[in-house]
Amino acid sequence: MASTARGVDAISLPAAPLQGRQWRAPLSWNRLAASRIGRDRYTVYTWALAPIAMAVALVSGLPGDPGAVLALTGICGGLQVMLGLVPSHARGLSPSGWSFLRMAVALLYVAGLSSVVGGPSHPLLALYIPVVIAAATLGRLPAVLFGTAAALIYVAPHLSHLADTSAVGLRGIALAGVGLLAAVGVSRLVRAVEQASRRLRSAMISERRRSRQIAGLEAVSHVLVTNGSGEDTLDRALGVIAAQFHYHFVTVYVHEDAHLRLVGQRGYDAPPALLDGSHGVVGRVMRTRELAFVPDVAGDPDYSAVFSEVVSEICAPLIVDGELLGVLNVEARSTLDRADRDVVATIADRIATVLALGRDRQALAERASVLHALNEFNSLVSGELELGRLSAAMIDGLGRVVAADIVTLAVLDRETGRYVLRASTDPDPSQLGAVIGAGEGLVGRAIRDRVVVFDDAHADGSRPAFQDMDAQLTLSGVGIPLVRDGVVVGAISMARRTPAAAFRPIEIEAMELLAGQAALVVANAFLHAEVEELAVRDPLTGLYNRRHFDEALSRTIARWHRPAGKERKPIAAIMFDLDHFGQFNKSYGHQTGDQVLKTFAAVLRERFRASDLVARFGGEEFVVILEDATRDDAVRLAEEVRARLAQQQIFSDGGERLTVTVSAGCTQLDDEHPTREQLLRTADVALFMAKRAGRDRVVAA
Repeated sequence: MASTARGVDAISLPAAPLQGRQWRAPLSWNRLAASRIGRDRYTVYTWALAPIAMAVALVSGLPGDPGAVLALTGICGGLQVMLGLVPSHARGLSPSGWSFLRMAVALLYVAGLSSVVGGPSHPLLALYIPVVIAAATLGRLPAVLFGTAAALIYVAPHLSHLADTSAVGLRGIALAGVGLLAAVGVSRLVRAVEQASRRLRSAMISERRRSRQIAGLEAVSHVLVTNGSGEDTLDRALGVIAAQFHYHFVTVYVHEDAHLRLVGQRGYDAPPALLDGSHGVVGRVMRTRELAFVPDVAGDPDYSAVFSEVVSEICAPLIVDGELLGVLNVEARSTLDRADRDVVATIADRIATVLALGRDRQALAERASVLHALNEFNSLVSGELELGRLSAAMIDGLGRVVAADIVTLAVLDRETGRYVLRASTDPDPSQLGAVIGAGEGLVGRAIRDRVVVFDDAHADGSRPAFQDMDAQLTLSGVGIPLVRDGVVVGAISMARRTPAAAFRPIEIEAMELLAGQAALVVANAFLHAEVEELAVRDPLTGLYNRRHFDEALSRTIARWHRPAGKERKPIAAIMFDLDHFGQFNKSYGHQTGDQVLKTFAAVLRERFRASDLVARFGGEEFVVILEDATRDDAVRLAEEVRARLAQQQIFSDGGERLTVTVSAGCTQLDDEHPTREQLLRTADVALFMAKRAGRDRVVAA
């Protein structure tokens, strides 16, 4: 019993409302049926006529009219209710046939009412009009059929009396015509309303699609704008495109080295990683740089199938300022339309813009990096004026600005006018000091042509600094002349061992800027060397002056003191004096005297070593200090100088050949008194003895 009670409680109504909301009983079958009947338009049409008919029956005063209305309404209205409850799967007729059946019941209901209610005047004939109008809502054919049927039903009794001109007959004919006209008019009105409804529905669908497209474009733009232009961003954008627009297959390729490289895709298992533009719709777009819209890929001769279920394809080029940056390709299993084409074109424009901005940002970053490296290069080399150290610093700095496997620097030798290899990253030290001939390799060509020289595939095995003992090197390189004030002061060459690794435009630009800075610092080094030379050289003869000689001799004697005893090497000195030079100047003039001094200085430079200290001591006196040389060595060398001077041809302003002689005094540093003063005083004594002995001779002391 307890279980029975619980079961009764479960289906019984509660005594009071529940807290918070009213309890609602499950919807019963009767309520469902009533709801369905209330929504059935044919039942509503039929029952809506009953009140009109009952009002006419009551006003007519005929005793049988109300009962007839009730009877006919019960029969036809009940039939409509029954038909309205028949499920669609059990009707056995098409939707059009079922509509005809329901309207026929309404027509029979009106025919019955108009024939029995109101007497001979038939006041309910007007009920045909709403029935015919209702039929007209089904279409033109139902309107014509039911309008004609209604007219025939009414005028049928009068067809046997065609000449009858009674009011009833005339009204019947007019009513029949009005009914037909109303049926046709309502049918056309309904058709116009349906067309307007379809257009409105189509517009609403288009608007909703447009709204979705705008939302999708905004989502794609948000991803592109907020995440930069990297490949990860493009891949994320493809995900948004596929999700927002329901495209089945989407790819983005970027243009690199005459190829298209895949950077992102959706939907494919393994799309091609590289495309060369030789085939397919993508290849056509790559060649023509025009958007390709292919609604049906089966009809496109260029289409190359990657997935067999593809029906349509849209491929848009990514172009900015006439430059092809890549392509956006969309393929779908369903037909794509012009709206999709516009969407893909818009997305392609935005992706192209982002790629261009990313490229510009990268170019700016590279340029900033280059400028920073150039600044470091300038800081590295600007403080160095000694050419040897400067050359090494320049090689180091050049490699920091532009990466290269081999870097060389050739600098002008001002004395010989030749270009000498001063520094190189080549580990072979024997290359340093090699002379670079005009037109020889990148360096020689840059010097000869005075322009930047490019070579992306050359064998350089024969040139200094590029010599390979085993095989020739195939290099990609550039030669840049260092030009300052119209003079080529040197040249730089930079090479990479892989020909494909050609120097990019930004690197070439950096090299040209480097060349300008390098030429400036080399010229500054030359200027510094000239200033130093002027400080230590005699301006007339080019030999060291007295001040430099005194300092250099003091350092030489200091070095001599460092070893002990027998490890010390001898030091010899020669003092020269041109014979009768004062009288010579008076007789032939100072210009001729200057020419004699220059000629004698040239003899000294030719005979003595670069390591020997040769100086103009004062006036017509010259001095030479010889390390690791004895007094006898000094005498021999002095005799050679005296003999060579006698062989020189010197002419006066009048063309007279002049004879110039020189006297010399030689000595050696005394171990017991090894001082600068002792060495020079002894040499001067020997020179005095040579002059007292008749001049034009060498004397040792």
